[in-house]
Amino acid sequence: MEIERARLTRILAKIKEEEGNVSDAAEILQEVQVETYGAMEPREKIDFILEQMRLCLAKNDNVRAQIISRKVTSKALDNADVQDLKLRYYELMIRYYHHNNDYINICKSYQSMYDTKVVKDDNDKWQLILNYIVVYVILSRRDNEQSDLIHKINLDKRLLEIPEFHALLKSFITRVLIRWPTFERAYAERLNALPIFQGDLGRTLWKDLHSRVVEHNIGVVAEYYQRIHSKRVAELLDLSESETERYISEMVSAGSVWAKIDRPKGIVTFRKRVEPNDELNNWSSNINELLGLLEKTCHLIHRETMVHNVNEKH
Repeated sequence: MEIERARLTRILAKIKEEEGNVSDAAEILQEVQVETYGAMEPREKIDFILEQMRLCLAKNDNVRAQIISRKVTSKALDNADVQDLKLRYYELMIRYYHHNNDYINICKSYQSMYDTKVVKDDNDKWQLILNYIVVYVILSRRDNEQSDLIHKINLDKRLLEIPEFHALLKSFITRVLIRWPTFERAYAERLNALPIFQGDLGRTLWKDLHSRVVEHNIGVVAEYYQRIHSKRVAELLDLSESETERYISEMVSAGSVWAKIDRPKGIVTFRKRVEPNDELNNWSSNINELLGLLEKTCHLIHRETMVHNVNEKH
């Protein structure tokens, strides 16, 4: 009778929710551990777990929602007959990740939705979701995982069909400064047209997008300059000197860039000082590698000459 009990419990939880007792509804439904029910069909089991997740998120119990989400495996969601449930699952996960501004996992969730057949066959759906993928990958903090993901997304040929978002992604891959006023004017209308850029969430996304632009620009400056005046860095970033120092400090703390600020002199150094012994060791290693290549090249030339001479004699 376990399946019948689970179904009746779900009906009771629905009644409680309709009465406005979302917390009671979530607690009632959580008592049922459908993942242990061997007789229940996989589709009904996943649907039940998704309902548990939804109610937990509705009462802002994000920790329990994450625990329940682990009961659903990616393998179970790959079945063709549960593609609609797969979309529901990742929509709920996106709600959870938004609670912590976990943009990289939001991007991955949208990618999983993008890979479903029902989305790929619908022109409006895949374009919207691909727009979200681009937005959230550039909103993610700079690290190796983000760099790998942004380059993979850039290889998607369908991105060429939405040129504005293709250009948006390209601007964060190209090692060129992004001037925030120009960037904002160029993309404000298109981004504000997306549902995610409405209300309080939209204001948060714009703020974080500005931070990502600044971090990108600091990375570009660090690549082209060894030492530069902090006033000049602030001009390039379209920020005040205090804000510039804060962003650089945050990136240094996160390990995204190496930098050292000399406040009295007003100079920012982006290259770590190399000790003379280390410099000599590197030089010696490079010379040994070069001599090895020369020796190998001479050997190959000598061998080809010998082969050529033998062929001429015959």
